[in-house]
Amino acid sequence: MSERLDPAEQNELLEEMTLVLVHALPAAWQECVVVHRAVGSHGETLGQVRKVSGPGLPSLWTPPPALGGLFGRLRSGMYADGLGTWFSAKLRLTFPFTYQIEYGRDEEPKWATAPPPEAYAEDLELYPRAPENVPVWLREKQPSGDN
Repeated sequence: MSERLDPAEQNELLEEMTLVLVHALPAAWQECVVVHRAVGSHGETLGQVRKVSGPGLPSLWTPPPALGGLFGRLRSGMYADGLGTWFSAKLRLTFPFTYQIEYGRDEEPKWATAPPPEAYAEDLELYPRAPENVPVWLREKQPSGDN
């Protein structure tokens, strides 16, 4: 786990993430949505982009690999004692530089690639939670089932 980030530091990291995105997005982009999901050391970062011209539907887009590491720093830096941290984050970037972010702290992510079974116990080792703050789905994924 890395150092905790205060709200200003979290905002700085989010601004860095948007810069990485802006420099990697295709020409004529209008909106980009990136979703990062993580449990333990398993993480996945997926993206969609909507262009100014063409059909109104977004296209799948592969975010730059550096973005996964930045999301990992943000996730680790947002850990709170006994509460844990988020499992998913959805970053929406709208041209030219407006962003919104939403976090999923309790819901099980909708995985594109299922995590290995040990990732669930690893998450509780990395980001301990008080028993009342362990989501049911995470508790059920523990080898003993009694966390």
